[in-house]
Amino acid sequence: MKNLVSTYRIQFHRGFTFLDFEPIIPYLDKLGVRTIYASPIVEAVPGSLHGYDSVNPQQISPEIGTEAQLRSISQKLTRRGMRWIQDIVPNHMAFHPNNHWLMDVMEKGQLSLYAPFFDIDWTSPVYEGRLMVPFLGSSLEETLEKGDLAVAYQGSKFVITYYDTVYPLHVRSYATILQAGKGGPNEAVQELLDQVKQLQKTIDPQVYTRQSTHCQQTLAKLMEEATTKAYIKRCITSVNTRPNCMQQITNEQAYRLCYHGETDQQINYRRFFTVNALICVNIQNPVVFEQIHALPKALLDEGIFHGLRVDHIDGLYDPSGYLKRLRKLAGEDTYIAVEKILQNDEELPSYWPIEGATGYAYLSMVNNLFTRTDSEITFTRFYQSLLGKKTVVHQELYDKKGYILNQHMKGELDNLYKLFLTLKLIDKKRLAEVSPDHLKAAIGEFLIQCPVYRYYGNQMPLSTVETTAVGAIFKRVRKRKPALAPAVNFLEDALLQKPQSEKKDYNDKALRFYQRCMQFTGPLMAKGVEDTLMYTYNRFIGHDEVGDSPDYFGLTVDTFHQKMSGRQAHWPLALNATSTHDTKRGEDVRSRLNVLTDLADEWVSVVQEWQQLNVDLKQNTTPGQDLPDEASPDPNDEYFIYQTLLGAYPMPDQDEDDFPDRLTEYLQKAMREAKRNSTYDAPNERYEEATIAFATQLLDKKRPFWDSFQAFHQRIADFGIINSLVQVVLKCTCPGLPDIYQGCEGWDLSLVDPDNRRPVDFDLRQRWLNKGMQGDAETIWRELWKTRYNAHIKLWLVHTLLTERNQHPDLFANGNYIPLLVEGRYKKHVLAFARQYKQTWYVIAVPLGLSQLGSKQPDEIVTLDWQDTRIIMPAEAPKQWHHQLLNSMGKVANGIVIADLFNVLPIAVLKLDLN
Repeated sequence: MKNLVSTYRIQFHRGFTFLDFEPIIPYLDKLGVRTIYASPIVEAVPGSLHGYDSVNPQQISPEIGTEAQLRSISQKLTRRGMRWIQDIVPNHMAFHPNNHWLMDVMEKGQLSLYAPFFDIDWTSPVYEGRLMVPFLGSSLEETLEKGDLAVAYQGSKFVITYYDTVYPLHVRSYATILQAGKGGPNEAVQELLDQVKQLQKTIDPQVYTRQSTHCQQTLAKLMEEATTKAYIKRCITSVNTRPNCMQQITNEQAYRLCYHGETDQQINYRRFFTVNALICVNIQNPVVFEQIHALPKALLDEGIFHGLRVDHIDGLYDPSGYLKRLRKLAGEDTYIAVEKILQNDEELPSYWPIEGATGYAYLSMVNNLFTRTDSEITFTRFYQSLLGKKTVVHQELYDKKGYILNQHMKGELDNLYKLFLTLKLIDKKRLAEVSPDHLKAAIGEFLIQCPVYRYYGNQMPLSTVETTAVGAIFKRVRKRKPALAPAVNFLEDALLQKPQSEKKDYNDKALRFYQRCMQFTGPLMAKGVEDTLMYTYNRFIGHDEVGDSPDYFGLTVDTFHQKMSGRQAHWPLALNATSTHDTKRGEDVRSRLNVLTDLADEWVSVVQEWQQLNVDLKQNTTPGQDLPDEASPDPNDEYFIYQTLLGAYPMPDQDEDDFPDRLTEYLQKAMREAKRNSTYDAPNERYEEATIAFATQLLDKKRPFWDSFQAFHQRIADFGIINSLVQVVLKCTCPGLPDIYQGCEGWDLSLVDPDNRRPVDFDLRQRWLNKGMQGDAETIWRELWKTRYNAHIKLWLVHTLLTERNQHPDLFANGNYIPLLVEGRYKKHVLAFARQYKQTWYVIAVPLGLSQLGSKQPDEIVTLDWQDTRIIMPAEAPKQWHHQLLNSMGKVANGIVIADLFNVLPIAVLKLDLN
């Protein structure tokens, strides 16, 4: 059951519903897909295009469909032998009026039955324990002065409105409102006021909820009587025209409306990364766990879901404990994968009861395999000369994480500092030896210098391995910031030393602080790296990718083999992803960009030529204006634009696909994410306009630049296509399950979201697949290569390989991964390995760095002379091979000759026979 064979990611939203999906099921089945991998489908914020902002996890989004439609889809999938893996979001929900659990908390405060559901610090001195609601465009005081807040009656209760947003009012405010009208309340209104007064004495949440509901029911009845309704309306009018009364009402709530920017400095709830509109939940609470997972559990039990994909596992208080509970809930036969970003040589925890991660580590491995390692020096030197300074990526990473912490997560740091003091992990006398600022700074450095997204220890003392890792962080902090050494010693003592000898009470408190810190190291890494550094460190943007790193620059064949062998041994059913809804660039953009590393010197010359050709497009400014340099864009952004154009511009002779508008939207987002010359909070529109004007004028086909760009683009595009096809072969044959992001059976030249979530032309793909291919295999692939720019060749390769995999699911799931030696003149340009299960063998051979072989004519790519290059086979391997793509055959004599395999297209999937 756990072997899903292959997955196909679908992004559901109001523009692509269950009804839209149902007609493409036959196409996906024919393509070879065995499992649908669905984005979140529970009710989300109206108009959500991604579903990660849920408002009701117990109901399918009405914008997407109904349970009846889902059951109908499930029946159709079952008849075709297809399954469904569902993306779930246990970390957060939307901070939105449609989130009825949260609105109940806002209305009732800590007496709400749902108060334990949300990660709110009710003891925080920030607003005296009242939940921040940070969505005002200015301070509360200014908002009140402008009259942007108003009381209203809606849905049987009093509410406060801010433009189109509606928040509930605490029942105690009913008294303030109902006594604001002239003439005073009548007997019926007075009865409600008495109920409200009695309610204030109630402290039991269950009783409070019943009595509060009764008060609202009484109010609704009052609104049915004309005279009383008129009085209540006069009360509302009076309140809305009396600033002091409005001020009083805002002060009476269990929440405080405030300016959205305040959360950069203080906050009293946990949010997703730095997104105010996503409030985190306490999934570690058994009741919350049960409620959040009620729908997935029911659909698993019914056989509609067969697996779960867990979003943002690193945000949870105790990921290991959560996964243990999830496995028990889901059952042993359910497939479970987690979204996890691994750093450097970090390994996924082997003790997690899951099938693996969602594929970012695999993406990085393949991306680096295509990167020529010995080009790093050339790229680095050119980039440093471009900037006029030496940049060290580790320092850049440290600076970006520090910027995010101190500019946007200062409130989270303050909360950790106060938690440390509250838990009394260090004796009060000793604590007086360091200043509060130093202790807070030491905690901040601990977060910044954590080299991974987080660690997972859930008991004190920590394991030996984790103790060593955390100790190394403290050592780095002391080295970088010697003045903080005494404070760092306190942290080390509290988390690593004292737990070795202290009792359970102390260790529980130390663990609480430690796990709380770990909930913020991940957001800090994500915002510092994915959402900042990956837009500023532009040495080679092909590695500015989720799961990858700007610091990486290539992977040797031997290292790739080692990683694949390890993957087969530990995570044979993890996903092999190459594009996702979160990737910064489409898989075929990266495949094309990687060609540049094979042509490093030529690339440098080309960029220098382009800089001269386009100098007149840069807008000159004078010092003192709000543009950073005398000419905009600055060199870093200009270089970023050239790489972006080369990687993402449509295939030769294909439709532009609205590229200028897409590029404009992308560059604005990239500049604001970079936070160098513009930001979301304070957009530098003049710099943005200058940079976008520069980029869009590059597309003017009458300029000299265009001739140079077009010639280089076409050449790179062809080599990029080879890389893309190789990527498909590896994804479908390496250890792991091939995962296809919607539409990526065609060329994926998309940029970051929302660009990568554009509608997919399934009709065209269906027509191609239904039409089939006529003639012998060799003729088919030659014809497909001739029309390669339309993407039919990629779709057909995906179809062919998924079909092959479906015929041998056990081999690709359980078969040994055997690295194969390549000898001969071009041995460095071939990767080969075998998959062997029982008596069945497959051999995979693909090229690497073809552009290095000196071919300058596109047609020569598929007719290279490989001379004596050959694959050396193990002695026990079968002696006859059959090329599954070309339907050709051969003998294993003194190895397998590459020229016999790459004579039509330089990729090979061979099945070896014993006869």
